[in-house]
Amino acid sequence: MIISLYNIKGGVGKTSTCINLASTASKTKKVLIIDLDIQGASSYFFGKKPKKRGIFKKPIEKIIKKTNNPNIDIIPSDKQLIKYQGELKKLLNLKYDIIFIDAPATLNDLTKDILKYSDIVLSPVLPNILSLRTYNQLLETKLNKNIKLFVNAYENKPSHKQIVKAILKLPKSQYLKTYIPKSEKIENMPLYKMSVVDKYPYSLETKRYQKLLSELI
Repeated sequence: MIISLYNIKGGVGKTSTCINLASTASKTKKVLIIDLDIQGASSYFFGKKPKKRGIFKKPIEKIIKKTNNPNIDIIPSDKQLIKYQGELKKLLNLKYDIIFIDAPATLNDLTKDILKYSDIVLSPVLPNILSLRTYNQLLETKLNKNIKLFVNAYENKPSHKQIVKAILKLPKSQYLKTYIPKSEKIENMPLYKMSVVDKYPYSLETKRYQKLLSELI
């Protein structure tokens, strides 16, 4: 299964979601993260710096890196991704239970292929109108029929409740019921380079990521 984290808008929590879902899945499955965002946030989290690796040209065994989690491997970000020429598909036949793709917040040839080849496109949206609008723009691309949104950084306040009400009016196939709360635990992940799921296994946040994954697989 290939699950991509994607939104045309940046800063919505793609990387934190990718890492926490991967950590959740790794309890029972073999997982690969492919960091296709040139900023390399997922790579940084696992201590891998973006380099000019030519990930689409080198043998697979030279680009897949182990992490401190025995069930998670990662293909780190590559500065040569700006020269992308339609080579993504060959990375997606690797033998993992789940492949998570951390996608860049842009719409170009690379992200069009990410959308095309993903089984599920998971789109985090912040609980505001502008973020929800980018989800509608994503649907308009018609590049994948299985695009699902979920609310990230939710707070129990009237403006956020209004956004949730608007989302609940969408077809049920377009959204996930689970939302992720706004949380310092999540915001501080880059400081301790450890997923919330692993650092706080009994927290509300971890339970929400578990529920979110259960809606996907």
